[in-house]
Amino acid sequence: MLTSTERLGRTRLRVSPGTGTGRCRVRTATTQSDATASVVRPVLVAHDRDRARVSLVPEGALLLAGDAVEIDVTVDPGMSLDLVEPGGTVAFDMRGGTARWDVRIDLGAGARLTWAGLPFVVSEGADVSRSLRVRCGRDARLLLREVLVLGRYGEGPGRLRQTSTVLDGDGRPVLVEDLPLSPSSTALLLGGHRVLASVLALGTDLPAGDDPDRYDLATPGAVLWRRLGHHAHEAELAAVWRQVTGER
Repeated sequence: MLTSTERLGRTRLRVSPGTGTGRCRVRTATTQSDATASVVRPVLVAHDRDRARVSLVPEGALLLAGDAVEIDVTVDPGMSLDLVEPGGTVAFDMRGGTARWDVRIDLGAGARLTWAGLPFVVSEGADVSRSLRVRCGRDARLLLREVLVLGRYGEGPGRLRQTSTVLDGDGRPVLVEDLPLSPSSTALLLGGHRVLASVLALGTDLPAGDDPDRYDLATPGAVLWRRLGHHAHEAELAAVWRQVTGER
């Protein structure tokens, strides 16, 4: 729900079967609560019969106090979507204010979504609520990469509360997480590190491995990798991302 102090920028993106054009249909829309609201604009890069590639381009400075960014992504049954980011996101010092970043993903049966997220930096003085909610249809595949950075170079950590809820096609939880990070808790929860990198893969048939960063979830085909670091390049899971996506 939008509060009186928030500026809402909402992004909607849907990939559906085409209608005889030989290409899938990609529908996008952005709305703003007022002219000062920042929004993430989806830019179509390429698409063919059943696959689209879209770049998420921020318009204006993100995130500032009062920003409320909402991103809704729907991939219809049998369709594939690759989301890329041209640059990372920085939540700036909010001087007592707050901001939020909410993502909702709905994957149809047999759909595939790959989202190559770049660093999300929570500067000292920032206060951000960040949520992810995913519903995966039967035989859907999700590959999601994210890097959280608590504080810019030489800064202390900002405040971030991140919640994630991922459900399978029957509505059963695959991953439910509530991660509260603040100037007082980050040192304990992250063991003195300021970077947390993750790769989440659902609907995969990856062989078992002994990677210390790997956590096999209770749902078959669901794997989470986590790595801590003092700098983003130290924590990146580049080799894992190439493995799960097949990129070289």
